[in-house]
Amino acid sequence: MKTIIILAAIGMFSTNAMAMSAYNSKSMTCAAVHEKMAQEGSIVLRYPSHHPGLMMYHRTVSNSMACLGQGAMASASVPTSDDPSCKIKTCSFATGKGPNKNH
Repeated sequence: MKTIIILAAIGMFSTNAMAMSAYNSKSMTCAAVHEKMAQEGSIVLRYPSHHPGLMMYHRTVSNSMACLGQGAMASASVPTSDDPSCKIKTCSFATGKGPNKNH
């Protein structure tokens, strides 16, 4: 019985992750990024890296509840069509060292 419950829980989490929408942030305005976050709660933003041929990815969240079990909510930025540093919220694990250390 425990195995069934554990498998059901894993299935729920993997389904949520697979259902998350992904968008190219460079083809959106900053306001559109924030609108999508508000509508969907959590989205993946992708954009070109400074290194040719590589893509960067950020999972952005609308509130701290989306970070449960995935660290704490932190600030970040992504490039959009109208703002090279559009402010977003993301989940970040505390490392215990440097600026991410737990206080």
